[in-house]
Amino acid sequence: MGKLLDDLKARAGIQSVYRETPTGMIEPPDDGPAILFYDIETTPALAWVWSAYKTNAIDIEQPSYLLCFAYQWLGNADIGYVSVRDNPRYKPGSTDDRHVAERLAWAFDRADITVAHNGDRFDVKKANTYFLRNNLEPPSPYQTIDTLKETKREFGHIKNNLDYLATTHGLGSKVRHFGAGLWFDCMDGDPTAWQRMEQYNRRDVDLLRDWYLKIRPWIGRPGKKAHPNLGHWAKGERVCTNCGSDNLIIDGTHRAMVSEWRTFRCLDCGAYSRNRGAVPQKNQEGVRTV
Repeated sequence: MGKLLDDLKARAGIQSVYRETPTGMIEPPDDGPAILFYDIETTPALAWVWSAYKTNAIDIEQPSYLLCFAYQWLGNADIGYVSVRDNPRYKPGSTDDRHVAERLAWAFDRADITVAHNGDRFDVKKANTYFLRNNLEPPSPYQTIDTLKETKREFGHIKNNLDYLATTHGLGSKVRHFGAGLWFDCMDGDPTAWQRMEQYNRRDVDLLRDWYLKIRPWIGRPGKKAHPNLGHWAKGERVCTNCGSDNLIIDGTHRAMVSEWRTFRCLDCGAYSRNRGAVPQKNQEGVRTV
């Protein structure tokens, strides 16, 4: 069956890049879920327009491509970085992003959970587009955490961009640059611009990780949209579903329309979770139910 599947993929032009680790890529930790923080940078598209203000493009001369990405695995201090410039065949002005797309697809395939700011609306869909365009097969299934969605869901900041949030809460700020010109200079192959882009991209992952850890206790509180359950990697032990710690105390009750559950608070990250089984109840006839 495997040979048949490989033949069918080959006929469709689909290539797998997930079996071996590409040179230089950082592997996820061996224990627990593989949680991937990442940030992609793409180029603008080159289009023909009638006007510079609120206009529709007449034609697209050059679609955007995947310029670079930075990434980090939770539990690993190293931040990785990949760009089109790393391709041995790279030449200034080249739009070939396969080198970057393959490595991003590999990271997604290794991840159990991915974390990005505005990831569900932008990063994931853009990444999938570059995978498809380069005839890469879909990465294996993974869950996503979009820190922008979670921030909007639970808080009411004046602005929700990562730079504002991180600065406001004392986590630091993005690397400053001179705007779109940085992207244009990288596209032209300017070494100084590429150096600045790498600093900018890596710093975004730093801020993303710290913002996620700050708001993690607020994600998926009982009765809310759930954080991916890290208890699946706990071998049957009771742990915090948000951070995987076993440092829990019983703290309150979560009640729904019919049932109620005992809730636990994590003394490490502060998140609340609930017992899997509901507290037994009595119906109107005095019979215990669950």
